[in-house]
Amino acid sequence: MRLIGAPQRPRANTEVCAGAHIRFPSVFPSFHLFADRDIGRVRSALDGQNIYNGCCTLRIDYSKMTCLNVKYNNDKSRDYTNPTLPSGDGDAHQLLTSELMSPLRVRLATALASRMSGGVLAPPFLGLGSGLASPYGVGVGGVGLPAFGALTLTPASPALRALAAPPIPLATVLLVSNLNEEMVTPDALFTLFGVYGDVQRVKILYNKKDSALIQMAEPHQAHLAMTHMDKLRVFGKVMRVMLSKHQTVQLPKEGQPDAGLTRDYSQSPLHRFKKPGSKNYQNIYPPSATLHLSNIPATVSEEDIKEAFTKRGFAIKAFKFFPKDRKMALVQLPSIDDAVAALIKMHNYQLSESNHLRVSFSKSSI
Repeated sequence: MRLIGAPQRPRANTEVCAGAHIRFPSVFPSFHLFADRDIGRVRSALDGQNIYNGCCTLRIDYSKMTCLNVKYNNDKSRDYTNPTLPSGDGDAHQLLTSELMSPLRVRLATALASRMSGGVLAPPFLGLGSGLASPYGVGVGGVGLPAFGALTLTPASPALRALAAPPIPLATVLLVSNLNEEMVTPDALFTLFGVYGDVQRVKILYNKKDSALIQMAEPHQAHLAMTHMDKLRVFGKVMRVMLSKHQTVQLPKEGQPDAGLTRDYSQSPLHRFKKPGSKNYQNIYPPSATLHLSNIPATVSEEDIKEAFTKRGFAIKAFKFFPKDRKMALVQLPSIDDAVAALIKMHNYQLSESNHLRVSFSKSSI
């Protein structure tokens, strides 16, 4: 099997082989080559499978390309029939063991080498040792896959030696800096970062109140938050977001001064992704000037919502109910900065006795 992250021009000296075009969600397409007898079973076994529970669905189609020419074995391309290829820039084994290696690629390799259950791949890096220690002849989704070519992948294979090592823990704690310490609160950070994952704990540093530690429920949620919000302007300052060396956010000990700067949200009812297979996973977008509003009761009008925003200091450029569902609407603000502040202040705003407004970023414009 050969894998390459982006299409390459075929060379004259390559053989004609069967190809599959695999599209990762929010990532460039990936091309894989299999033996003719295997490609149909690989496609039927993996097409439509989820990388994470309820989201990141793989789409696998037949490619028009007849073959792939792989020049390097690294994190972007790999020829599993020729483990002696150079790595190009940097050491391939170091790239494989890197904590920053794309979890999607690792999870796809895990799927090919281990069994899936319920149409959902195992959590990232969980059980990599046992899954990748087996030859590729192991079943995938109930479909047996023979070894690819003459290459048998075992724990001793150079390409898999690093992946067969003990699982590498991925960070769930973020270090956030350059905050507006006059305006930021744990609740504000919980609401903002909660757009991209379930925030478990928030600690604004006692001796450096423009910085905070935020613990997410899952590593991929932490990476989503970092990807979308690093260098985002929040309350007039450009926020920086990076992974922290801390594994957890510690709660203050009894009698230790804290001034309410540390909060535990692990039992919060406001988590967006707590329900398995939540549709919220399918509606994660970068910060934008347009906000998506939901959970609007039938008794609340456009004027009511505009008034609620205006009372909190937000100017509304445009507003539109969804034509087929008046429980949802789009509201456009003058800038992304305004939309970020509005999301923080308006999410969970009480519209009626039993309805609280749900606010997230939208990919659409009005």
